[in-house]
Amino acid sequence: MKQSRKIIIAAVALLLTVILVLASCKRPGSSDEVVVVTDKNGVPVTDESGEAITVVLETEIVEITNENGEKVYDENGKVKTSVIYHSQNVKVPVTDSEGRFVTDKNGEIKSQLITVPPQVEKFSSVQYFTDPLGSTLFDGNGQPVTNIIEYTTGHADQGGNSANWGTTFGGSANDSYKGVAATPDGGCVAVFQTNSTDGTLQGIAKKDFSVPYIVLTKYDNTGRLKWQKVVGGGNSMIIDGIATDSEGNIALAGYTKSGSLGFQNYGDYDAVLFKLNSSGDVQWVKNFGGSMTDGFTSVCFAPDGGIVAAGLCASSDGSASSLGLGSGQSAALVVKFDASGNQIFAQKAGGSGDSFNGVSVASDGSIYAVGPFTSNTAFAGHGRADAGVAKFNSDGSVAWVKGYGGSQIENFHGITAVNDGCVIAGRSSSNDGDLAQLGNQGEYDAILVKFSSSGDIGWQNAFRGPKFDNFLSIKQLSDGSYVAAGCSASSTRDMRTVGNKGGKDGIIVTFNSSGIMTSVQGYGGTADDEFNSICVLSSGEFVACGSSLSANGDLVGTSAQSDGTNTVGMIAKFK
Repeated sequence: MKQSRKIIIAAVALLLTVILVLASCKRPGSSDEVVVVTDKNGVPVTDESGEAITVVLETEIVEITNENGEKVYDENGKVKTSVIYHSQNVKVPVTDSEGRFVTDKNGEIKSQLITVPPQVEKFSSVQYFTDPLGSTLFDGNGQPVTNIIEYTTGHADQGGNSANWGTTFGGSANDSYKGVAATPDGGCVAVFQTNSTDGTLQGIAKKDFSVPYIVLTKYDNTGRLKWQKVVGGGNSMIIDGIATDSEGNIALAGYTKSGSLGFQNYGDYDAVLFKLNSSGDVQWVKNFGGSMTDGFTSVCFAPDGGIVAAGLCASSDGSASSLGLGSGQSAALVVKFDASGNQIFAQKAGGSGDSFNGVSVASDGSIYAVGPFTSNTAFAGHGRADAGVAKFNSDGSVAWVKGYGGSQIENFHGITAVNDGCVIAGRSSSNDGDLAQLGNQGEYDAILVKFSSSGDIGWQNAFRGPKFDNFLSIKQLSDGSYVAAGCSASSTRDMRTVGNKGGKDGIIVTFNSSGIMTSVQGYGGTADDEFNSICVLSSGEFVACGSSLSANGDLVGTSAQSDGTNTVGMIAKFK
């Protein structure tokens, strides 16, 4: 019999706060858990005879399965397992605020049943909105733009979705998967940003690398890890965009202060673009910008083999001088490079306060980009921040720039080019303007909008609950339908079929070609979890990645687990 161990679980029974201390004696497949009920100071609660109140719970080691009954595997091809607790009712005496027993009219001590696991708890946090480079956004009064989000925590079971593979990656600092793209061999490649040198990052980082740094991970079609490589180095670097082509080449886009990548840094942050082969070896790296802050936040391959990157430019010198920005000005940015890394064109849209979060190229070479616009330069804004949607011709000239929004805040990250335009995905807190027919149903609703090739709204739809709902990535499937990934703190309305495990859950939502929702899946644990990128494999399955603060629910049995304060990267495959 193994050494007894103590597990503390908090619960509330009227005025009595109890802590359940679990001391377990394990045996294969299951164990008996002796639960001692204590008060908030750790003193055992006794009955009328002075005996400590205990209860025996049973735990069980189980293999994790998805909603279809299929086993869920990790990156090493092993079935994930979890220890589950079978709920029990514990009878405890009721006490007053001074710890004295409360009696009824007959002098009998009152009692109350509590359930283990404990009841769900509620908490809230303040969200600060930032631009693509991480700077806090301020309103017209100079106050930071914030939103208060309420969450719940409690017991979370794994499963309830079609995920048949999932893993985590990270260490003791904040880490996250930033993007994922399908590869021609049926697998995928994901880009990981880390501030850690321990955990699953042990031995990966080079001594001269400063945080944050970038790790590229390759998974085959079964989810097995094939290779992982560090990209870049020297000074800090952020990568926000990843794309692949039909030959397996990889493009990574972001921004950096590094001066050791084979080019002279222009000043502050430069926009940076990497091209790598299918083995993750760097073919070339290019920068763009000037003496101010410039960055790429999204990237895609063009039909001619070139690479298009989008983001923000705040420089008027260096390679950004061709944009014609004045000192102190900035604008949304699109740059195209050929397959060898030569710059073909650079083009701006909007003005100061505008940037692109997403970019996609159509089969005819035209470019669509989306992001937050606040300047009123390209169009008359509806409110505090609108979604700016732009189309560029294949030669880089601006075809049109359109605004989408209401009197509150819209922020769109996801975009996919289609035969007759583009579809954008993001979030909105407005119920007027372009959103009038949808009507906001919560703090933020997740929104999908179809634009025609001429810039007209074709259709729009909302995914919503009473809390925070957001789409961060979207892809079109071969049959013309769509899949979007993001997060939700809601448990009702459009989340009613899957509920909420606690905090924000990662969500995978499918829509038909007309934008009508066809399915929804949730993934996560009792803390905050979100997907920020999704890709469609050649098998038709989806792989989504992002970050997690949970160590339970769908995150049990994974390689790296969050301490509840710092995130780890999470990635999973769905049918």
